[in-house]
Amino acid sequence: MLNRIVLRRLMMDARIGVYAWEKEAPQPIVVDLEFDLPHGDACFSDDLADTVDYAAIVERLRAVALTQPHRLVEAMAQTMCTVLQTEFDLQYVRLTLMKLAPFPGSEVGIVVERERAPDFRQEAKFFSTSRETA
Repeated sequence: MLNRIVLRRLMMDARIGVYAWEKEAPQPIVVDLEFDLPHGDACFSDDLADTVDYAAIVERLRAVALTQPHRLVEAMAQTMCTVLQTEFDLQYVRLTLMKLAPFPGSEVGIVVERERAPDFRQEAKFFSTSRETA
């Protein structure tokens, strides 16, 4: 069963840029995000405790954008994905980061997809414990 949360058009300011004029003030960016839920429990329980709190994710991404300066959209997108995977235990993340108006009438951005292997140590621990109690 696949359950994927989708966040679109998340606007925020970011410390991002190579040129001196970009470093003077935060630059506007837009983030689109998709991530898989580890299970479908929330679909049946209707309980926030059974899912990933996307308000917390939004807050964390805004903090990264403002407190961790990057020169390149590629590097900021990677940092955001790493934070999401490590702090929120997400296996799959697809993140689009668009830098608004870096040049008159334009946008520039990147789409990154990151998937990490499931933690088989937990499964192995479960199965060994199950066999011991059987």
